[in-house]
Amino acid sequence: MSDADDVLSAWSRITRWLEKHAPAGARALRPPATDADIALLRDALGCPVPGELEAWLRRNNGSTALDTRTAVPGGDRFVPHRDSGLFPGGEVFLDCASIAERYRRHLAIAADIGDEDWWLPTWIPVLAEVDAHYGLLLDAGAATAEAAVSAPVLVYRETDYARAYAPSLGAVLTAVADMLEHGGGDSALTHGRRPSVQDGHLVWD
Repeated sequence: MSDADDVLSAWSRITRWLEKHAPAGARALRPPATDADIALLRDALGCPVPGELEAWLRRNNGSTALDTRTAVPGGDRFVPHRDSGLFPGGEVFLDCASIAERYRRHLAIAADIGDEDWWLPTWIPVLAEVDAHYGLLLDAGAATAEAAVSAPVLVYRETDYARAYAPSLGAVLTAVADMLEHGGGDSALTHGRRPSVQDGHLVWD
């Protein structure tokens, strides 16, 4: 199967599990990304969206459907919903606009601190904690169609440079699907945590 097929197969397993066991989590999933959503992201990246990521976004445009903004003096404040963080480390599946915003912000920070290695132009954030510089990214620059090499996934965090995490996005989602369905899987890709359900909400213990 292609990288996109692997992603869609694993994501279908995850969404079926959510719909059956944790419907609150399923409600956090946004509708499919539109052509306009993908174009916005492509423009922000300055290059085509990797096929496996586009396929995922066209199935669900992130897990941010229940997030809100609350008015505060001088503007508004983003309020993430408890069910947005569907992944074992509490990461949110970023929608197209969120990916574009974080991508621009991370590149700007790298330029401001004078450290190009802090965030490379080929790095695309896909999963992230809302209130911290932590998450998973696709290293689009390392993928080659000629050699059938998938874009690897790197983990990034506030206190360290990004480092290798998984060989592909499909591998990450498959590990999560395995853990949800069977209570087992690659613990390195699920932070050693196991899923449970509380009042229809997915909780990672």
